[in-house]
Amino acid sequence: MTGRERVLAALEFREADRLPRSWDHFWPGFCEAFAERFPDTEPMRHFGNDLHVVVADESPWPSRTSVLEDAGGHRVARNGWGQVQRTREGAYYQELLEAALPKRIDPDTIEFEDPEKDSRYENRFNPALHQDHYLFCKTGGPYLRTTFLRGDEQFWIDIMDDPSWVTALVDRVTDHMIKVGVESIRRWNLDAIQINDDVAGNLGPMVGPDIYERLFLPPLRKMVTAYREAGARFVMHHADGNVLPLLDMWIDAGINVINPVEYRSGMDAVEIREKYGNKLVLVGGLDNCDILPRGDRDEIRSHVLHLLTGGEGGEYIIGPHSIGPDISVDTMLYVLELLQENAFYN
Repeated sequence: MTGRERVLAALEFREADRLPRSWDHFWPGFCEAFAERFPDTEPMRHFGNDLHVVVADESPWPSRTSVLEDAGGHRVARNGWGQVQRTREGAYYQELLEAALPKRIDPDTIEFEDPEKDSRYENRFNPALHQDHYLFCKTGGPYLRTTFLRGDEQFWIDIMDDPSWVTALVDRVTDHMIKVGVESIRRWNLDAIQINDDVAGNLGPMVGPDIYERLFLPPLRKMVTAYREAGARFVMHHADGNVLPLLDMWIDAGINVINPVEYRSGMDAVEIREKYGNKLVLVGGLDNCDILPRGDRDEIRSHVLHLLTGGEGGEYIIGPHSIGPDISVDTMLYVLELLQENAFYN
């Protein structure tokens, strides 16, 4: 079977020839170490990736991106979300210096650039990937993308201080994201979309479930409805952390796939599958933060074999969130060995 066929089987609650795999991405440090051992291939191909996400430029102002300063190993730049960020050469994350909306203004006065602009979609879709991989397109979600405009701390203050204004701003952002998502589905003729909205930490949601239900569930429901009307059979919600208190709401809104199911945050794929059955397909589950970095083979074997019990009958696609340089190539080769020995269906 092709990767596309395997993932579709899982999404339709059927077994494939083997458990599908989704390697979200490999960090540069891991790729460098891998290239020293295997110079003639790349990690995605070697470890057998079956699912791929295609991303349009969803930012409100892509034409505003510019480098403001580049000296001494540091770069200060403005991105399409209007953020001014400082990065250090070789670093993975950025420091936020300025948000697009330092003050509360009328959301109706905010003008975003055309969501159907060709440059948002050009050179972002490789038709060859569609032959071997199941493809999801992607947009952000109501919570996280709105924080991009205000900054995390200020947005939390907004939520408590002026929830009506937050609702109006979230709606404005959501409407823009919907237009990008619908256009992605149309242009690339896809039937699956991923909504990325990191709404939780390791201990639970960033805001209480009651606040989430009031402020962020209605726009999420609006997104899912629009994507389904545009032709999406499968709508995946990506959120790091422990999202267990939100799952019932997501299912009610029409979400039928979740990712990355972070084990270290209390998201055990086997337990979630036992509770929700054919209401949710799970993508992820491998612990890339504690178990894989430690490299203890007995612990890794126990962890992988435990997760594989969640794949019986379909409904599960195994993988980590990402693979960083703190995980050795030998560890990943051992994970692959376990999958090759144990993840095939009879």
